[in-house]
Amino acid sequence: MMFNIMKKRLLPILVTTLLLFGAGAVVFAAGRVIVPDMTFGGDAQKLSLEQAVEIMQTKGSRAETADLNKKSDEAVAKGYAENAESIRDLLEKLDKMRNDPESSSIQISLTAEQAGATDVNQKIVKLRRDFAKTQLDANYKAELNQIESETINLYYGVLQAAENLRIAEENLTNQKTILANTQKKYKLGTVAKIDTLTAETAVLTAENEVASAETMLNTAKMNFNMLLGYDLMQKVALTDTLKMVEAPKMTLTEAVESAVNQRNEIKGVKFATEIQEILLKSLKYRYPENSSTYLNQQTAFLQAQKTAEDAPMQIEMDIRIKYMELADKKQAVDVAKATLANAKEGYRLATITYNAGMNTVTDVEEAQIRAFRAGRGLAKAISDYDLAVYEFKHAVGVGTVRLPL
Repeated sequence: MMFNIMKKRLLPILVTTLLLFGAGAVVFAAGRVIVPDMTFGGDAQKLSLEQAVEIMQTKGSRAETADLNKKSDEAVAKGYAENAESIRDLLEKLDKMRNDPESSSIQISLTAEQAGATDVNQKIVKLRRDFAKTQLDANYKAELNQIESETINLYYGVLQAAENLRIAEENLTNQKTILANTQKKYKLGTVAKIDTLTAETAVLTAENEVASAETMLNTAKMNFNMLLGYDLMQKVALTDTLKMVEAPKMTLTEAVESAVNQRNEIKGVKFATEIQEILLKSLKYRYPENSSTYLNQQTAFLQAQKTAEDAPMQIEMDIRIKYMELADKKQAVDVAKATLANAKEGYRLATITYNAGMNTVTDVEEAQIRAFRAGRGLAKAISDYDLAVYEFKHAVGVGTVRLPL
């Protein structure tokens, strides 16, 4: 009886829900509406690349993490400053104790050691304080660069996938045209049945290419939505197109100098070397230079020093490689453009000669496939070049690596 009453009450609610959502079936899980197919819906979110980067850097989990890391760095820097003041105050008190005839020198030393108030610790804490203070903005900028890099890669992933789908659909249209033309010729008795079978197979292959391209685009869209914190099936309209962006206008020398002066990696290894040097100097009058303690610290210092000396050259090599890659990828775009133009002309000529009875449908199919592949090749070449430009821009600045303080 109770069950029947509940059914009567629930039925109108279910009917109303279905009417509200239209014909599309929906189910609910964990508070979300599960879209029953691969249709992206909702009001289209129009986004330029710049807007997408801004959203990622100001909202969502990645932006929150960056802000938390910045606050953590500020707290660490403040802690070093407070420790430096505490050690200074304690050392001043210990100096007064040393001037007091009733104070034991042994007790003073023990008190200093227990409190960590030594000249070595004071130097290290001051160094950490100054480094943390100067590194706050650079660390935050590096993290924002990393967020920007992730966003750009996924944005371009959607652009390239969309272009690949467009090219696949264009290929399908051309293959259907070839099939229709071949069927006409077959009816007129100018081609063999095998030609129509070949054309039919090409259409089926092209349809499969379109389906595969749709899957890749849908996957790219979902990845992008997840990154920006949208619902998985939110409809997003990207306003930027797949075209070559402008590279930084700087010489190779300017690029290397900019990177060497700004990259966090170089700042980090220099700082590590200074720490190791302080520790080594602190052992000079406490341990023999042939003792294991001194030798181990000396090795640590020499390793840090070598790393710091090698870092500028490694950064320079990184910039030189990226600089050369920019030129290579730009040339690759030029080659891809020429390849596509030649392939399209080849397809046009193959069609003309086929209609004149001077070649076979296989020749036409192969020409169209070359044009199809050349189209995808150009899309990839442009995407690769643009991503290299953005990577180069980050590389000549602070980079994308934040340093632990």
